[in-house]
Amino acid sequence: MIQEQVRLPVRVAFEVVMQGIRIRFGRSLVTIMGVMLGIAFLMSILTGQALRRGVSEEERQRIEVGRMADFLAAEMGPPAGRTIGLIVTGPMSDSLEERLLRLLENRGVAAVNWAGYGGASLPPTVFTRARVENQPLQRVADSASAVLVMGAGEVPAVDWDGMLAQARQRVVAVTRRRQVSGTGATVVNLERELQPEELDRVHAAARRERYRGQWIVTVSLLVTLIGIANAMLMSVTERFREIGTMKCLGALSAFVRLMFLIESGFMGIVGGVSGCALGFLFSFAAYAVTYGLVLTLVSLAGQIGWLLGYMGVALLAGVVLSVIAAIYPAGIASRMVPADALRSNV
Repeated sequence: MIQEQVRLPVRVAFEVVMQGIRIRFGRSLVTIMGVMLGIAFLMSILTGQALRRGVSEEERQRIEVGRMADFLAAEMGPPAGRTIGLIVTGPMSDSLEERLLRLLENRGVAAVNWAGYGGASLPPTVFTRARVENQPLQRVADSASAVLVMGAGEVPAVDWDGMLAQARQRVVAVTRRRQVSGTGATVVNLERELQPEELDRVHAAARRERYRGQWIVTVSLLVTLIGIANAMLMSVTERFREIGTMKCLGALSAFVRLMFLIESGFMGIVGGVSGCALGFLFSFAAYAVTYGLVLTLVSLAGQIGWLLGYMGVALLAGVVLSVIAAIYPAGIASRMVPADALRSNV
């Protein structure tokens, strides 16, 4: 009477796997790093999406200020080395108007002639490098490539033709969608609504960015999957004699298959956890450099729930990809004939 073959418990398979990882630590480390890099890339993109929602208002303001500067440059030319006139009609908006002036200075504006209207003044922290001179209202446009009208007050009723007589270019730019009348100059409304064709370009660019991100993530995960499958196949190949010995000692095919799946799952967990941490830190550092540490931390606090969910998804992806990649190698190992495995010279 043939006795029923002993089925080894999962605990034994886990112990064998841990011993094998210690023996082949270098190869195991390479496999874990493959998982880690793939999941780090995925986590960095997911973290970036969460932080982008938190800094969306900051991003919107940056885009709006950049567009305003481009509208102005389209009329007066590149601001580098030029002089601009500035009429302050009241308190200025820090989110748009002051940031626009800072951006113009960063783009190389050399001098600013400004005048306050109705008791308004220029904030002292706006310009740090450009030469700034307080002029009478009628001399603001002297040698200026454009005259900007900013602030919460009304547009001053002045002799625009006389003011612009000494200007380098007859360009008047206004914020807050105000009207300037009584002048033959080119009037640029910097805070205008986008035209339909401009909106179409913005939406098309957003779609391209979204599709590109999805494609990059897909390719990254496929490369991770192939890398893990290759590492597991090599692990099976170099362990032919070990597998044959275990089968000769009574190990069932199911035990051998389970052993390889446990090994791949363990590597997926370790690589997934380290990849989540690496991807999060990389994305957080990138946003902290771009938007500042304080704004990034505030955005992070409002996205904790999303980030925890993304970490769970990334970790699950690492484990699932590792297990899927090991199914075929585990099947090869479990189907090996003990005599053939023992005769192997690999």
